[in-house]
Amino acid sequence: MLEDKIMPLKVNIRLLKEESTHLVGTLPVEEAAEGHVDELVRFLGPLRYDIEVDRQGQELRVLGRLDADLECDCGRCLKTFRHALEVPAFALLLPLEGEDAVSLDGDFADLTPYLREDTLLALPTNPLCTLDCRGLAAKASARDSRLEKEGGSGQGPVRNPWEALDQLKL
Repeated sequence: MLEDKIMPLKVNIRLLKEESTHLVGTLPVEEAAEGHVDELVRFLGPLRYDIEVDRQGQELRVLGRLDADLECDCGRCLKTFRHALEVPAFALLLPLEGEDAVSLDGDFADLTPYLREDTLLALPTNPLCTLDCRGLAAKASARDSRLEKEGGSGQGPVRNPWEALDQLKL
């Protein structure tokens, strides 16, 4: 019985000399999100890719799209919601030689780190359930009361927080 192995996305550069290749598939979460540590954003499934790879001299050109399903916690109210991550214009130009060259394993170039990098860069940094999320209910009502002329406790007008320092006589 074969064990499930995590397989990186590799392309044969020798075959790319003759024609481009179209790749459609998925990368497991373990590969796509390696090194991702964010308590507010979690991957629900694999990273899906639909890319075209061709060789132009000593470079690989990769064009396509990436998408994944995420589960996020709102940065304001902590409500859990689903988010569709999309990288619609994924584009790379990877050198085959030099210090920035793509890593090769024989005739195969590993594209996985580049897909991972663009995916992680596209993740929401402060996910919000809605653009107008007002935060936690108790804090939202307290925040609204500070905006009014009367304080939330009915103590009269809101006082200047610097007033006590203004009263100091040094």
